[in-house]
Amino acid sequence: MGNSRLVLAINGILMILLGGAFWLQPEFFTMAMFPNIMDNEDAMRAAVALRKNMGAGCAFIGITMFMCQNSPRSTAQRLLFSCAFGFLLMVAALVEVRINNGAQVPIPIITFFAVLGVLSLFVASRRYQS
Repeated sequence: MGNSRLVLAINGILMILLGGAFWLQPEFFTMAMFPNIMDNEDAMRAAVALRKNMGAGCAFIGITMFMCQNSPRSTAQRLLFSCAFGFLLMVAALVEVRINNGAQVPIPIITFFAVLGVLSLFVASRRYQS
């Protein structure tokens, strides 16, 4: 796991899969995060639309990361540093939303972004890579 290009590809694939999950199952994620709005049809429609947009955004980020896997090592490392910062920023935002009861963000989603962030930072910070 010391290769920045490999980790970019893995991160990309995982983000594409997450984006697909948000796009294909927006109701599931909406009900998991906002169980109190199930009876409000307008709120559900708005939340489902936001989940689909979130899915498209995750897929966009994933495609970009995956397509950059053939970049030179130094470029891949910089991309991974950026990814690490973005993933850890996402963790902070999700934790803040959960703590302030804005939404019941599932722990596996927080863990998913935390693992990607730490892995990206670890691999990007390695001086010598293959």
